[in-house]
This record gives sequence, structure tokens and C-alpha cells, in this order.
Amino acid sequence: MFAFLHHYYPVFVQGTAQTILISFIGILIGIGLGLCFVSLRRSKYRLFQYVARLYIAIVRGTPSMIQVMLIYYGLSKMIDIPQIQFLGSGLDRLIPGSIALGINSGAYTAEIFRSGLISIPRGQTEAGLSLGLSNRTTLYGIVMPQAVRNVLPALGNEFITLIKESSVLFYIGVQEVTAQALGVGGTLYNFIPPLLVAAVIYFVLTQLMSLLVSLMEKRLGNAYLKVPE
Repeated sequence: MFAFLHHYYPVFVQGTAQTILISFIGILIGIGLGLCFVSLRRSKYRLFQYVARLYIAIVRGTPSMIQVMLIYYGLSKMIDIPQIQFLGSGLDRLIPGSIALGINSGAYTAEIFRSGLISIPRGQTEAGLSLGLSNRTTLYGIVMPQAVRNVLPALGNEFITLIKESSVLFYIGVQEVTAQALGVGGTLYNFIPPLLVAAVIYFVLTQLMSLLVSLMEKRLGNAYLKVPE
């Protein structure tokens, strides 16, 4: 049933590498946007709060596939991205696709960070301000590290979702795992075995992400449990 892998395994390796790259870029963009927009949500200026809420509402209220299409066609008209091939896909498709995933993840990450900040007692912020620290220093130096520890499982779920959501980039021609599986299936006139291989690859990637998040959670937990002598 899986004898085709002897000939086509390089294709799946290439697709897996591309999925990992796309997910990594998307996670970085998502974290950056999440931190940015959660700061805007907490701003004293209502305009900034409105902008953050609008961004989150639009991203959460529209399908990720449409977001990918809009960003891909929009960037293609505004910026001339070179069609350099990298891991089987042109940068003119890889870059917009990764950005689209990051923008999508940023909205959910911002809400995750916000829930974490809400869980931290107000006294932590007041203590930082009473020591003469600025609002920014208090937020990112005292409150945010505690909030990240609280929401790490939720962040892990978002990153796992992003890995699976990377499959929507198939629609703009990015040769990630799903696209490679469908291509092999079309060649073999049998889509089930290649798609099963793709499912196993996604499963392994998501389990590795779960393991990484668990290790980080344990490390942060141990750090908080240490009592200074």
C-alpha cells in the first residue's frame, strides 16, 4: 500500500520542511502581532483599543482561506516579490502565505495573551509602578512573564492549530505536505495512501509541538517553584 514511498519520499520530506518553515514564520509573526495588539487593547487611548478590537474581530470572523487569498493577491499587486524557488515553492507564494498565517494567528494569540494578563492580580502592576517602573517595563518585565506561564497550554494549542492550518496554503500553490500528497495521489490515481502519509506527518509535527510546549511549561513551573535560600 505504501510502496510508492520508496520513490516519492523526497517529495514528502520537501513538503514537511516547507510546512515546518511556514509554521515557524507564522508563529513568530503571530507572537509579535499578539503582543502588539494586546498592548493596544490595554492602551488608555480609545482609538488604539478600537483598532485592536477591529483587527481581532475581522480575523476571527473570516475564513483563513479567504485571508490567505486576499493577502496573496494583494501583495502580488503591491510588491514585486521575486519568483525564486525555495523548497519547491516560489517566494512570491511562500512569503504571502506565511504572512497570512501569522496575521491570522496574531488575533488569537492577542486574545490568549489578554486572558493571561487578566488572570494576574492587579497588585502585581501596582507593585511595579510603586517601585518607579514605567507602564511598559511593568507590563513586559513583571506581568507578561507570569501571564505567559498561565497561558502556555493555550498558546501551544494555537501553534498546533497553525501547523494544521498551513495546509490552506495549498490553494495558492505552496508545495507543503498537503499539496505534495495531492500531487502524488494524482500521479498514482489513488489519493488515500498519500493523504494517510500526510496525516501521519501532521500528527508527528503536532505531537512534537505538544512535547515542546510541555517541556517549556515544566521548565517555567520549576522556576516558579524554586525557593531562594
